[in-house]
Amino acid sequence: MDNTFILELQGSKDAMPRTKHRRLVILTLKVVRFFNSHNSYFTIIRNSDETNRFDELIKPGKSMERGNMLQGGMASLEQGINIYHLLCRTIQDNVPGDIVELGCFEGTTAILIQKTLDQFNSDKIIHLYDSFEGLPEKSAEDGDIPVGKGACRTQKGKLIENYNRYQVKLPVIHEGWFSDTLPGELPEKISFAHLDGDFYSSIRESLEYVYPKLSKDAIVVIDDYCDPDIYPTNTLLPGVKRATDEFLRDKTEKLIILMAGPKSHAYFRKE
Repeated sequence: MDNTFILELQGSKDAMPRTKHRRLVILTLKVVRFFNSHNSYFTIIRNSDETNRFDELIKPGKSMERGNMLQGGMASLEQGINIYHLLCRTIQDNVPGDIVELGCFEGTTAILIQKTLDQFNSDKIIHLYDSFEGLPEKSAEDGDIPVGKGACRTQKGKLIENYNRYQVKLPVIHEGWFSDTLPGELPEKISFAHLDGDFYSSIRESLEYVYPKLSKDAIVVIDDYCDPDIYPTNTLLPGVKRATDEFLRDKTEKLIILMAGPKSHAYFRKE
């Protein structure tokens, strides 16, 4: 199968320029990070919480390469490739059930999933779940992180606009908080799930409701899962790992870490 369509989803406005200007931007970011880390009174940040998060202007740390981010800046090209191959695996193995994505933002990975289904002429239905109000309140399990309530906010219209732009079939959109939509609006059988809730409570709720619906050999991909002992990259959202580890503690499934450029994620297959 041809997965080069993923390149169509690469971001443009959020990507690092590949010229001398790119080196200037990187140098500027280094200067700003140095200033922020040595100043207790003032902090230089941008208007976007997500931009501050990826550029680490709020909490200095390891530099991230943003030139390979997909449209919207929430997933990397490597993540897209990982999702593509894992989804192909469930399709080729004829795992029964539909597909769910919990936390869809502007729909980039969901569009990738639909384009993959189209390659196989699959009639599986994609269900998207998002509050479209940004993230909920974080909890103590999320630790002291520079991301708070309302971050990652977008509009459902933007998601639909992106679907129309790439000329793919619209999914079933479930608007609302996970606690309101998941109990009664999940498909009866799930073959593939992408969980992108960012916070402890969102990931825990996602796993609790999705897991019982998983068909045998279904695959669940958990975005932002990072184990610093294995691959010390995006550790900004420790609640994701905490919620996942707690939920799977008494389960037989084995979690597998996937490297993905400036990000990481993990997956397990239902036994």
